[in-house]
Amino acid sequence: MKTFVLALLTAGCAWAQSPKSFIKVEVADVRISPQDNAEQVTQGLLGDEVQLLEQRGDWFKVFVKPQYRTAQGYPGWLRKDSVVKEAPQASPAQVVVSVPEVSLRSKPEASAKVLQKAGLGSSLALAGPYQKDGWLSFWVPGVKEQVYAPAKDFAPAPETPVTDGREIVETAAQLKGTPYLWGGMSYKGIDCSGFTYTAYRVHGVTLPRDADQQFQVGIPVKLNELKPGDLLFFGDSAKEITHVGMYMWDGKFIHASGSLGGVHITKVDHPKYSAIFQGARRMLGAEKTLP
Repeated sequence: MKTFVLALLTAGCAWAQSPKSFIKVEVADVRISPQDNAEQVTQGLLGDEVQLLEQRGDWFKVFVKPQYRTAQGYPGWLRKDSVVKEAPQASPAQVVVSVPEVSLRSKPEASAKVLQKAGLGSSLALAGPYQKDGWLSFWVPGVKEQVYAPAKDFAPAPETPVTDGREIVETAAQLKGTPYLWGGMSYKGIDCSGFTYTAYRVHGVTLPRDADQQFQVGIPVKLNELKPGDLLFFGDSAKEITHVGMYMWDGKFIHASGSLGGVHITKVDHPKYSAIFQGARRMLGAEKTLP
């Protein structure tokens, strides 16, 4: 059993707040305009708080608050049936899904009914105090009863960011083979910056959602100084960053590539990528990881 649960859960931890708005589905498509065929710009994850700005038919204009594009969050349009307005019902103690997907069940049993699912990077509120036989309990938006999942599938929401980039690489590597999806944020489909954003999010480091802004933060590093977890940026120029990947080790990086169809491992000196390499950034230990 992970000891972090004991540190997070205390008796009498219920809290009450005014209703807020949250993503209530595993993954919610966020589009540039209120149409199903509009460009997808990102996705919200189960439990993400959203700020509602406007309603137009079956759509909400929102900021997805955990994802930085602006100081308010990531702007876009969500279908209103993916959002719920409700007051948080549990302890503010949070844990983060650390595997590609976890089933949230009606009872702490592997055979119990699945009430919802959550993907890598989703931050969920513990509904303790509850822990038994390796299971945790949660409140999730849109589900009125507690749900349960194995503790091994979660990491504590760290008070301080991780310091070992290998941990971030190991998290990212779980998504190897995931198909590419523009604006994607999950094992069902992910894009290059969603891939790096999500891996860092699991370990307590908040990056901008998009590659161009990720390039603007962190510590510049040379190719011969790369460490696991460092980010590599590509594009026609430093002002036109169009791709990002994560350095692993042994001269290789892992990335979500549209041309390769998904998450692959590639050599840093691959001619295609060497020709458009614009620089590397180290996020761990950086003074700031947001613009």
